[in-house]
Amino acid sequence: MQGRSRKPQLKLAGEFRIKDFPCPAGGCLLTYKEYADKLRDLFAHKKRFSMADIGLLQVGRHFRLGPNKIVVGRNEVENKLLVAKKAKAEFYFELPDFMGPISILQGPKNRKAVELAAALTAFHSDAKVGQVKVSFGRDSLDKSLIVTIPTRVDVDKLRVGGKN
Repeated sequence: MQGRSRKPQLKLAGEFRIKDFPCPAGGCLLTYKEYADKLRDLFAHKKRFSMADIGLLQVGRHFRLGPNKIVVGRNEVENKLLVAKKAKAEFYFELPDFMGPISILQGPKNRKAVELAAALTAFHSDAKVGQVKVSFGRDSLDKSLIVTIPTRVDVDKLRVGGKN
């Protein structure tokens, strides 16, 4: 069988007189290019991963800077999920003065990675140009820095899994 059509499966179920089976709605996440790209990225950058890592692939926009991964929430539900699912060692980011996403930073916490996570958080917020204050921390938003909002071209270069 090939493709995403369920007709061959339904025909086969009929031939074998199988009447009780799950509704053939939706599809495997691996058929979605963006999700498959995120999964490949996980496999390429993390030797040991958990089901939580795999579950996080369905949440937010994903960006890669070497060993660092930054996940930026797309809406309030995802923002809450990111805070709830973040590991203790991970930083999270938020803009105190604008509506916008919450982001998490996975991997080494060097200055370049922290600044990039803050800039990506600012880029996806309601603040559109100039410099913006971004708060961050592990357990609370007890640190802050000022970042310049990056361009769309710079953001797209770091995106994992295409536009999402």
